[in-house]
Amino acid sequence: MSLTAVKQFPNFVCRNQGDSSIWVAQEFAGPADVALLADADRLFEGPGCEIIKDQRKIKVARIRINLGGEARTLYLKRYNAFSWRVLFGSLFRDSGAVRALRGAAILLEARIATAKPVAAVESRCWGMVTKSFFFTEEIEGGKTADAYWREDLSKLEGQNGFRRRRSFLRSLAALFRSLHGRQVYHDDLKDANILAVEGRQNRADCFFLLDLEGIRPCHRLSQRRRLKNLVQLNRTLGRHLRRTDKICFLKEYLGREFDARREKRLWAGKIYRRSTRLDRQKLLQGRMRNDSTAS
Repeated sequence: MSLTAVKQFPNFVCRNQGDSSIWVAQEFAGPADVALLADADRLFEGPGCEIIKDQRKIKVARIRINLGGEARTLYLKRYNAFSWRVLFGSLFRDSGAVRALRGAAILLEARIATAKPVAAVESRCWGMVTKSFFFTEEIEGGKTADAYWREDLSKLEGQNGFRRRRSFLRSLAALFRSLHGRQVYHDDLKDANILAVEGRQNRADCFFLLDLEGIRPCHRLSQRRRLKNLVQLNRTLGRHLRRTDKICFLKEYLGREFDARREKRLWAGKIYRRSTRLDRQKLLQGRMRNDSTAS
């Protein structure tokens, strides 16, 4: 386990259960809780399980289980060993679950919000990771950024709706600026990996980052990586935004840089061209797959 994660989560302890190693919060380190978390595959089959995503690489579920003496709602993410390349590669790197726990520690140190980790579980055979699981607490009232925009903000009318949408964009841009200002890189910063919670009592909307295994600290975050994150958001949430909304976001993100006309046009042009090129590549790949299937 990473020293960073151990330092940031001093209440986590390590337990072994069969062929599984478990890093778990102290409050859930009892034998019964550890046995339950170690057999995470069975939790996907339980009556309190709601499958959120089921793909070749990962499987995500919302589960309701008794843990620590009370019923709790957690999110469970399974990282699959879906190829021999992944299996052999795991000899030289941590499992997805352990990397996600490290990512949570990096965000905590940078004062960036994320779901509270509960446990990371990994199973190895001959040194290779065969499967791993990451448990986090549910963020009550949270929606992905795209769902929150479509279902809540875009339906608001009048000046109140305009102010709410602009406040959301400024807060989201401030999150990106803070993340990059602290030299932290998230390799998949799309709208589905940003959870939004409506602000209360005139407070700004809150954001929590998900998909933590690709988070890493940088000595100096390059412009290329900053641009990649902005393009990722533009190609996802940006599909639902107007041009003026995007300008509002960029103005808040760039800060003083936005006042320089050349810098503003440079960033906007790069985001647009990179997004357009990637969209065309994706469309072409889809057509090629369809042609191959038809043949």
